[in-house]
Amino acid sequence: MIGSLVILVVAAGMFFVWYERRTRRFAVERLSRMIGKGSEVEARDAVPARAITSFPPRHRVVAYSAGVVTGALLWAVARVPLPIAVAGGVLAGVLAHLVEEHIGGEKTDQIESQLAAAIYLMVSSLRAGASLLAAFESALEEVGPPLRPYFQEVAGRIRLGDDPRGAISALQVHVPIETFRLFATSLAVHWEVGGSLATTLSSVGQTVRARIELSRRVRAQAVEAQASVAVVLVMAYVLGFLMWRTNPDRLEAFISTSIGTSLVAAVIVLQAVGLIWMSKLNRSAF
Repeated sequence: MIGSLVILVVAAGMFFVWYERRTRRFAVERLSRMIGKGSEVEARDAVPARAITSFPPRHRVVAYSAGVVTGALLWAVARVPLPIAVAGGVLAGVLAHLVEEHIGGEKTDQIESQLAAAIYLMVSSLRAGASLLAAFESALEEVGPPLRPYFQEVAGRIRLGDDPRGAISALQVHVPIETFRLFATSLAVHWEVGGSLATTLSSVGQTVRARIELSRRVRAQAVEAQASVAVVLVMAYVLGFLMWRTNPDRLEAFISTSIGTSLVAAVIVLQAVGLIWMSKLNRSAF
């Protein structure tokens, strides 16, 4: 019974993740059609075969692998009951997913900060009378990885005579972050209606810096809640370990019963659900 419940919870979580990604993809495609850029598929087809990979690189399969391996080890090596082993695998997969999300968020913050600095370098060059290509090249001299390869791709395509709008559209395909979409959309609108590109990019740079500052404040305020969740999570296992050290026979007898197995598995699954819920609440501010 509890095994079926755990499997149902895992399936519901996977469906939620798939539905969220599907909704986000449709929203991006609608926005692309509204600005007259075409779909992301068309922009991706316009990119040469030698184009660089998308950023940030994600390794979501690691989370699933960690969950499966942990559950298998608990069941086969530690001789843990199957429902508890499945629940432990779910918790391990959630923890691995959160770690992977944190690493991806750190990389995103880094490239957004580099984009803001590069925009101000381009604004200075444009106000000095330089062309767009010269502005890109002046920014290339100052920025480093991970932004540098993507700006090199844009500058190289423009230098070879490619349409600047297509090159910039490819940039937001390779780096599907809101700040890069704003940057590319602003340039595309400027090429359509004209005006001062330096003024437009200056406004974009201020918006990017404001977003970065807001995201840092939100993360700083979320540290307290995350620490509280981590303490509560660790305390549950510390108390369980102390109970086992005090009276191992009674605890093992409790876990060996169907009610004990069900309760322990349910607690572990609820911990995984709580971690996912907290992560969603922290990201909702962005």
